[in-house]
Amino acid sequence: MRKIFYLIIVAMFLLSATALAESTVSITPLKDQISPQEKGEYILRVQNTDSVVQKYSIYSLQTGQGWIVDPSPLSDKIFELNPGQSKDIKLLVSPSQAFDPGIYSVQISLQSNLGDSYTRSLKVYLGKDQPLEYLPSLRVTIDMDEKIDPKNPLQIRLFVENRNALNLSEMQVRIQSDIPEFEQEVSLDLPPLESKTVEFAITPNAFQQPKEYKLFFVFEKDGQPIKVVEKKIEVIELLPPFTQEVSQQAVFLKYFYALTVTNEGNVVNTQQVKYPVSLWQGLFAQQGGKLIKEDGQRYLAWEVALEPNNSANIYFIINYRIIIYILLVLLIIAGFYFYVQTPVSVSKTAVTTKSDGEGALSEIKVTLELRNKTKRPLSEVSVLDIVPAIANVEKSLQLGTLRPEEIKHLKSGTKVVWSLAEIEPFEHRLITYKIKAKLNILGTFSLPRATIEYKNKKGKKGKAYSNVFRLTA
Repeated sequence: MRKIFYLIIVAMFLLSATALAESTVSITPLKDQISPQEKGEYILRVQNTDSVVQKYSIYSLQTGQGWIVDPSPLSDKIFELNPGQSKDIKLLVSPSQAFDPGIYSVQISLQSNLGDSYTRSLKVYLGKDQPLEYLPSLRVTIDMDEKIDPKNPLQIRLFVENRNALNLSEMQVRIQSDIPEFEQEVSLDLPPLESKTVEFAITPNAFQQPKEYKLFFVFEKDGQPIKVVEKKIEVIELLPPFTQEVSQQAVFLKYFYALTVTNEGNVVNTQQVKYPVSLWQGLFAQQGGKLIKEDGQRYLAWEVALEPNNSANIYFIINYRIIIYILLVLLIIAGFYFYVQTPVSVSKTAVTTKSDGEGALSEIKVTLELRNKTKRPLSEVSVLDIVPAIANVEKSLQLGTLRPEEIKHLKSGTKVVWSLAEIEPFEHRLITYKIKAKLNILGTFSLPRATIEYKNKKGKKGKAYSNVFRLTA
């Protein structure tokens, strides 16, 4: 009666746990009556009733505590299920030490990566119809770094102790892992009650993704697993500076650069890539990055994002041909300027020689300054000036003043013309005359431009004009 009550309590516990959990877990015995030399067989059925993928781990706290509980195959120790998917896993249970015949409850646990945990009991009916033999019993200590730098080789040492009188010859010791470089296997002979050290030399993938991994150290005898030891490791994140290689090609003052940038880390990384340049190189860089200055040094800088073990090419040009182009343009402009420049210049100035008591202008002295700017003479030079209609030209001339060839009254004013046979190279001539206002002038009085006509050595005619001069009363 007591046994029935116990079974009812266990059944109610299992039903309540299944109803509340997001996974359905059940046990079906295939072979639950065994001798000490046999293995019990059970089917663990797991169904993912959640809406996301779940990853499960199978373990038993009683493994190594008198019992050995492992899935078959051993790779089913960790597995994934999609939403709604189910999986049947075969479990093998055997005693690792001498027990009296009777009924034993061996606990098996299932851990989900979502945080849920499920525990079930495997009921084992242990008989005594066969003589008791020793089962393998090992004690394993692992010596290795838990933080793995994938750039450095790794040494793993296993200290293995045989805890009973069973001779474990030709025992296979192998590592199972999601990282291929860790999967190795060695053979070990372990006499009764002795201990040995097993060493593995690992060269990780230098670009292994940084995260947590699990290593399983599996000990097998005659093709059957006798012990599995789990070890968690973490591959650390590496963020070294990008490496740079530069190549250069020059074609007549134009330099073409190719900068190859490589990410030697194990994660996606974004860095500022800098190439040192001089002041002149920075001024004439084309298709380049941003010009920055740090600690007195100028750099061309780019923001580059790279996957692990990936490279990118950056191209830029330093073009000194622009200097040649600028000089050519300046020479063309200067040549054009000198080509269109007149060989003679005319400058007009004026001063007030008389004014009335109220400051009004009444008499003005006008000066025309002629200058031959070339080293060649100019011939048949004619100077024409217009006096506004509000004033008259004074006909009396001072000694040494050039006499006008023509004075003609027009509607717009008075035209005054002077003729010179020739102006010598770099010669400087002054022409002065006086004008008298018909009425007193108040305010600003403007004198229009004077015109000079000439012939050069080749007989080509040309003109030049003076400035407009303004007097203020």
